[in-house]
Amino acid sequence: MKCLMENEFTMRTFFAIQQDKTINSGWQQCLSWARQQIKEDSTPIQLLTARGNDNNAVVIAEITIDRERMIEGGRALSVKRLMNGKT
Repeated sequence: MKCLMENEFTMRTFFAIQQDKTINSGWQQCLSWARQQIKEDSTPIQLLTARGNDNNAVVIAEITIDRERMIEGGRALSVKRLMNGKT
């Protein structure tokens, strides 16, 4: 029971990735960065999230020049690789 409660309150972090560019911050900062980046480079941007104890971050949204959409059951990427700027 204690483990469940600890995981329930673990901070969530967000990532935004566009090819070789990666940022790690809060949801609003990542979304703002993605909206600015898509104006400069039309390559799609994926937004991911992970909790503090997670080994993988999951894609939860995609920003393109045409639209922004939420993604359910998105692919998982290694948090360690994302933190090192590798996608």
